[in-house]
Amino acid sequence: MTVKVNAKVLGIKEPVEIKESNRNFQKTLVIQKQLLKVEAMPDDASDMDMLDAAIEANQAMTDYITDMLRLKTKEKHALGDLTTDETGKLIQTIIAGIQHQDITEVEDAQKKESTDNSELSDTEKK
Repeated sequence: MTVKVNAKVLGIKEPVEIKESNRNFQKTLVIQKQLLKVEAMPDDASDMDMLDAAIEANQAMTDYITDMLRLKTKEKHALGDLTTDETGKLIQTIIAGIQHQDITEVEDAQKKESTDNSELSDTEKK
């Protein structure tokens, strides 16, 4: 089976098919772990540690998208020109497809989590 991903933001006209293999599922778990590391950084982490984690996560995201969508040079340049929001939406779409999640449910859960976290006091967040 394959997952079809709309990658028009990269100039790809037709949906890209991604094989639902164990290898691609493993890559998806690894990128999720990498992104969670950034989110889980303690509030008292140094600026250097935060920047290092953000740089690593950003590189991991672009590598993941490039690999999963089998991007050519022109499309890699287009990926580099996307906003962080566009890149985040693209990676969410890929991950949701590989894990058979409904993208709207994922987005709704993230919005709810974001709202819940904004209502917590600083002590409760820790």
